[in-house]
Amino acid sequence: MLFPPKDVIGIDIGNYSVKLVCLTEEKKVVRLKDWGYIPLSIKADTTPEEKKSIISEEIKTYLKKKGIQTRYAATAISGNSVIVRYVKLPKLSKKGLAMTISVEAEPFIPFDIKDVNLTYYILNDTSDEGEPKMDTVLVAAKRDAVQDKIDILTGAGLEPLIIDVDSFALETLYERIAPKGDTNSVLLLNIGQKVTNLSIISQGVTRVVRDIFIAGTTFDKAIAKALKSDLAAAAAAKKNRVLLVSDEDKEAVIADFDREGIAVSKAASGVLRDLYTEVSRSIDFYLSQGVEHSISKIIISGGMSNLGNITKFLSAEFKVPVEIANPLSFLPEAPNNMPKDVLPALAVAAGLALRKIKDWEE
Repeated sequence: MLFPPKDVIGIDIGNYSVKLVCLTEEKKVVRLKDWGYIPLSIKADTTPEEKKSIISEEIKTYLKKKGIQTRYAATAISGNSVIVRYVKLPKLSKKGLAMTISVEAEPFIPFDIKDVNLTYYILNDTSDEGEPKMDTVLVAAKRDAVQDKIDILTGAGLEPLIIDVDSFALETLYERIAPKGDTNSVLLLNIGQKVTNLSIISQGVTRVVRDIFIAGTTFDKAIAKALKSDLAAAAAAKKNRVLLVSDEDKEAVIADFDREGIAVSKAASGVLRDLYTEVSRSIDFYLSQGVEHSISKIIISGGMSNLGNITKFLSAEFKVPVEIANPLSFLPEAPNNMPKDVLPALAVAAGLALRKIKDWEE
């Protein structure tokens, strides 16, 4: 396409919901064209093909209902189907690397190289024992996982322009919401229902990417066990309770004889400590690279950001400030119809919607 449209809808396709953000740019001012949050209710015995069809129909129905006519879409993948590796490759020309990338990347990819879509990005030139090298990001995504996303979008009547990685969509978003001139190292945690996306960004570049399988479902299972309830009741309790962080919090539930509040907090706190342990390993790996900046703050997003007192809890554990992302803070006007609990869940979708605008500017 010689003149591709700037408007593209970012669609974050999760296991329990679909999040949509559509931006438009007029006179270099980015505005929100529309947004959406579509809860999914899919039975456990639904086949993969049926699941894709259901999600496609939900997206199509929502776009029609809202009158969104944007044809092009960007989405992302994460989890076990995608691998991100930061490696040193021999110094080659762009053409030379493009011709040999499969051979160069194969030792670093734990999948059959024939079964993945492979891409790369050169960060900078470097050297290793006197030999010229290139610091390179390799991204390998299983072809069937990529095709699943394409099938869902095309089934909804959309044309996929970009298949990104959740963590890189978060990086795109952070470029927009970060303070100007910010050179600090920041850790982004997108805590979804099935997976937590971790990114460490230093001087505007993602240096560590990891998916951690401690997320919303883990909390639900722990709370259900503590309350001896089903997962639906546990999820509801999670929304209505807070983590007991301060002495005042603890004294209040004791005074009210709130056994459920105590049980929910204890269960959720245990899961968060497990998450803290996993995140700390990634921070230690980052620091072991001899970087100049330690983590200055943590920004969380995703549905689990709504867990009461989660920022206080994590700040006490990590000993750095923790804040909840506002993925639309870069807009000149905030949408007046945006539920507070939905906002942090739109982080990946907002980053995807920004990708086209970012790429077009470049």
